[in-house]
Amino acid sequence: MTTRNRSRAAIVAAMGAAVALAAFAVGGAQGRAIGAYTTKGTWSFRSAPALHPPKVRADTPTITRRLAPGYFLAATTYGVGGPQLMTGQGGPLILDSRLRPVWVKPIGTKALAFNLQEQRYHGRPVLTWWQGVVTRVGVPVRGEDIVVDDHYREIGKPLRGADGWVISVHDFVISGHNAWVTAYKSVSGVDLSPYGGPQSGSVLDSAVQEYDLTSGRLLYTWDLLNPGGKPNVPLSDSKQPLPADGVTAWDAYHLNSIQVLASGRVLVSARNTWSAYLLEVPSGNIVWTLSGDPKLSSFSLPPNARFHWQHSVLLQRGNVISIYDDACCGLANGKVGPASGPSRGLLLKLDLANRTGLLRAQYTRGRHFDTYFLGSMQPLAGGNALVGWGSLPFFSEFSRSGRVLLDARWPAPDISYRVFLEPWAGTPSSPPSGAVRRAHGRTTVYASWNGATKVAAWRVLAGASTGHLNPAVARVPKAGFETEVPLTASYKVFRVQALDRGGRVLGTSRPF
Repeated sequence: MTTRNRSRAAIVAAMGAAVALAAFAVGGAQGRAIGAYTTKGTWSFRSAPALHPPKVRADTPTITRRLAPGYFLAATTYGVGGPQLMTGQGGPLILDSRLRPVWVKPIGTKALAFNLQEQRYHGRPVLTWWQGVVTRVGVPVRGEDIVVDDHYREIGKPLRGADGWVISVHDFVISGHNAWVTAYKSVSGVDLSPYGGPQSGSVLDSAVQEYDLTSGRLLYTWDLLNPGGKPNVPLSDSKQPLPADGVTAWDAYHLNSIQVLASGRVLVSARNTWSAYLLEVPSGNIVWTLSGDPKLSSFSLPPNARFHWQHSVLLQRGNVISIYDDACCGLANGKVGPASGPSRGLLLKLDLANRTGLLRAQYTRGRHFDTYFLGSMQPLAGGNALVGWGSLPFFSEFSRSGRVLLDARWPAPDISYRVFLEPWAGTPSSPPSGAVRRAHGRTTVYASWNGATKVAAWRVLAGASTGHLNPAVARVPKAGFETEVPLTASYKVFRVQALDRGGRVLGTSRPF
């Protein structure tokens, strides 16, 4: 079975009656928790026995010397089909260029995590992500956005929705002291008869909102339906078919990315209208619309530059737009609509004066590779591009010319909504961890420090007691998340020290 057919079969099985929004929180057929996992196919560490991240493997040989510098940021969850036994713990995950764990943050078995990003808050680098519960079709039941500093300490309180809005998995963008989020609210009593629905139906309204990160106060909302007034975006623009049961809320818009620009403007993407909108804030006026549907777009695009069901629309330098073009698919009544082409990362060059656009570059993983949900496209320094394939278990880094430099695969059924490459630098507030094992007359010390990015080497201190430790027992270069240090003599008590490139001590473990 081809990748396209496998993914189509999986999503059809997942949808079925699940379009009725049965929540993931209910658990599987055996009452399985939503974050339940197996350790088969995961990493295991002597010095960090509570951590079991999934093993990510390269599908093809990696051209390491041509990869852009930085760490891969992801948040592991599972694909469509309801609660499944994940491979490894779900949650935020940072990987190095060899796909080895750098930071593992299990969030337990009562929530899922999405969208790990590096941002700046109060001038300092931070990590952010969403965690909560979503339905089988990706609608949030409840959720919150988390911010941690470069010591992995949570900053403030988790951000939650206000005024009946539920913050969604899709985006969380820090701007100054505030944060912009995507949010949902179900609106009933909407006349859907002009679109083939009931006279009093429900619509899943979609909004971009601004919150004060310190107080959690809601400052601004721009929603597409605008109940009680003229819709900011007509329902007739939606490409998503109405649910046939007349009860399920129509997900007509589905906002999924935000970019805060200068001069009080915000760029947002709506998957189910195939459109991105440049907004003026606070008026909410739409400056222009960039759409894969020529009838809706302010820009004339050639056929090879048109996109459908897109995610992650961002304005780059020089009026270049980066897009993750899913090119697939409408969902209705357990059936999946046709794909318009292979999923791809796109770069479009816009002429703002003449309102035209051209295809500058595209990155694909094959002619029959369809992503049904999610995905990301990130232009990188030096001309590379990183594409996260969303609901399919891959992410890929490409050269400027489109050559695949890295093609990574998540173990089934794991996926990550987006994958980013960032120059993250972390120093954990907790100390390093160590363990020792003796077998066949040999002693081996194991050292790790979850989230530490500045460690170049490990030094072992050992002796007969805590007060009498020899600092020169062994020193070895760091080797991945956990480093093994074989010893030539036997001792009773140990500590490990993390050293930077200059030999300075960054942290020391507790005695073990």
